[in-house]
Amino acid sequence: MDRLDLERRLDALASLAEPVRLALYRCVAGREQGLGRDEAAAAVGISRKLAAYHLDKLAEAGLLEVRFERRGGPERARRR
Repeated sequence: MDRLDLERRLDALASLAEPVRLALYRCVAGREQGLGRDEAAAAVGISRKLAAYHLDKLAEAGLLEVRFERRGGPERARRR
């Protein structure tokens, strides 16, 4: 593993130090199917907007995969 790869992995792990982000990650990682923003927000008891922010940060860190699904409206689902 080169230094750049190590830095990326450490940054990804550091992003989980935020309690809401960690709760969302655990919620999504524990499922086989994707989880939409509304579902994730409800599961951890936060607003959809806050869930979207943290889910996007987890995706940017490479901890979640984003895919687009139609769930009664435009929705992005996250998977581990």
